[in-house]
Amino acid sequence: MAGRFAVLSAGFALVLLVLGGCRNEAAEREALMSAIDEYETAWATGDFLKVEGFFTEDAKRLHTEPYVWDRAEIKRYFEERAAQGAAAPQAAGEVDWKSGREYIEIRVEGDIAYDIFTTDRFKALHIWERQADGSWKIKYDMGMLNDPESE
Repeated sequence: MAGRFAVLSAGFALVLLVLGGCRNEAAEREALMSAIDEYETAWATGDFLKVEGFFTEDAKRLHTEPYVWDRAEIKRYFEERAAQGAAAPQAAGEVDWKSGREYIEIRVEGDIAYDIFTTDRFKALHIWERQADGSWKIKYDMGMLNDPESE
């Protein structure tokens, strides 16, 4: 009887562990989606100082031009955009950053996650890293402009 109880207890513990893992995955994805929404809303509303804060200390930005930016260049770029008032911050409700985007995939794998999206003009991949405080920040920001189609 004691052996049977031990097997049932171990089985019950395994079920709790699996169910707990499912809840954690959902919570991780929800936290990532919240970070994506905050980042993209800040970008769309022109709040470039807030955008800059979404990058890790060792982040890299790899886009069509220039090819690779380190963290100092990322910071300088967004601070300059904020200082120039390239797009004066607007109320978040006035901008729908999701308009015109097609998300190919959003995935969380432990402390790393990614989102891939396209627009008519652009293809992008963000690789996110979970921080010690549980927040998500961008470690790699990669993108390229779509080439115009030849007719």
